[in-house]
Amino acid sequence: METKFEAFESIGLCFSGGGYRATFFSLGVISYLNKIEFKKKPLLSNVEAISSVSGGTLLAVAYAKAVQDPNFKFDSFYDRFYSTFTPGSDRLLENAISKLEDNSVWKNSSYKKRSLINAFALAYSDLDIFKGKFEMFKNMTSLNLKHVCFNATDFSFGLAFRFQSTGKFGNNPLNCTELNKMNGKIDLADIVASSSCFPIGFEPLLFPDDYFKDRNDLDYKALKRLDNFAKGVGIMDGGIVDNQGIGSMMNINKSMEGKRDKSLDLIIVNDVGSYKMVPWLSDSSTDSSQVTVQKMALKWLNYFRFHWVYWATLLAGIVLMLINSLELIKGRAWPSIYVLGGVVTGIGFCLSLIGFAAGHLKSDVLGKVKSVFVKNVPEELLDEVMSFQRLDIDLVKRMLIERATSGAKMVSDVFLKQIRRLNYNLIYSKEELKNRIITSTVYKLNGKETLYKNNFKHNIQITPAGKQLKQVALIASEAPTSLWWDKEDVSTDRMDSLIACGQFTTCYNLMNYILELKENDISSKEIDDMYKLLEKDWRKFNKNPLFMV
Repeated sequence: METKFEAFESIGLCFSGGGYRATFFSLGVISYLNKIEFKKKPLLSNVEAISSVSGGTLLAVAYAKAVQDPNFKFDSFYDRFYSTFTPGSDRLLENAISKLEDNSVWKNSSYKKRSLINAFALAYSDLDIFKGKFEMFKNMTSLNLKHVCFNATDFSFGLAFRFQSTGKFGNNPLNCTELNKMNGKIDLADIVASSSCFPIGFEPLLFPDDYFKDRNDLDYKALKRLDNFAKGVGIMDGGIVDNQGIGSMMNINKSMEGKRDKSLDLIIVNDVGSYKMVPWLSDSSTDSSQVTVQKMALKWLNYFRFHWVYWATLLAGIVLMLINSLELIKGRAWPSIYVLGGVVTGIGFCLSLIGFAAGHLKSDVLGKVKSVFVKNVPEELLDEVMSFQRLDIDLVKRMLIERATSGAKMVSDVFLKQIRRLNYNLIYSKEELKNRIITSTVYKLNGKETLYKNNFKHNIQITPAGKQLKQVALIASEAPTSLWWDKEDVSTDRMDSLIACGQFTTCYNLMNYILELKENDISSKEIDDMYKLLEKDWRKFNKNPLFMV
């Protein structure tokens, strides 16, 4: 349903996943929206909805919590958030590892399973910006922000799991009365951990088990009696199913249409992911060892048997002590020879015992492996599979490496980028959202060419980005997907570059968006006034890209 369009009056922000790259690009976005004015008030005050994923959720939760305070001041929030994560002050990873290793932490938090992601959740809970319960978003007191959705993924149905203030909490299969009674008691820190729990790096959180301390709570017990929650639901990173948070924002937009016959006037998708992919490369090592799998296996297995050297060592030690006892060396017994003989005897005895046990164990294990192999490999394939034992060991190593690296590339790149394309197609294919979308990417202004045909084309009506600005954007776009700062991040001033990139990219995109509106005969004095302010800031950014940080 198409609703009345009023430029910039009602705004939704999507913050993508991407570790600290997403967190601080997003901080730059909202800081610039707070600076630029529309109708003599900050554009940020028109933001009614936020949908976030993974690293973007760190900023989204902290900001959404802060604006509930009637005395909210953006500059104070910015300084507080900035100082919490400044390289040198940021202790998130260090604190999480410390908690993981500390037995007393898990005695005091025995309701949580001891894991790295739960250690991060506890580390988040130590930060003031993440203290509080989700209850604050069920009755929001903010003058403008009315809809929040922090996205995760459930591992029972493979769907988005939404920690949201409006609409169904969780998702269709999991939403129920019992869950709705409990959701207000969830710690904000656990929501941040859930949304940023990226695969391989972390293990899933278990819902509701890892989220609620009071196991005697009647609502908790009622929830655990349900089949879907009895054994717990695995919860992980929201980026697995939608790394831009677009689907959730579409749901928010639809619900707003139904409730007030007025949808969002602008959705800004702030995305630090990319459609670009580093090509997979095959392993370049040569197959030249001339050692087959069979020979290598036999070589290793030879160590697990009762070897004659073992009993010879044992015998030598015994003979040495016997000769010394009979005083055959210069007519007396030598204490040092007793010690030497005892050591040699002990070594020989241990090796013989281990070899004897390992030999029997090897036979037993090999017998079971052979039995399982024969039972599970079709008879017609046995000869083909057994032929692998005659392959060169370097060839087998290369085959395994290429399977592992291509599998990792498929999961971390191919699947995510395909989902990204589908989500963008979802939002841009909606006719009712025409003139209502801005996509703001971290790499847009870095000046780097790619092999893709749809490289960024600068709007000729806007002054081109300067060399300094492009360099800052490049530093920002090359930030790794992590929740800590490494030495390179510190040396390149990555955090400030990310914030600045969010600021000047937002400035450019708003100018470009206004020019597109004018091409569609949409304009007003207020829009023209804002464009002049944007132009002024754009000139400042070109002179000093970090002037706002």
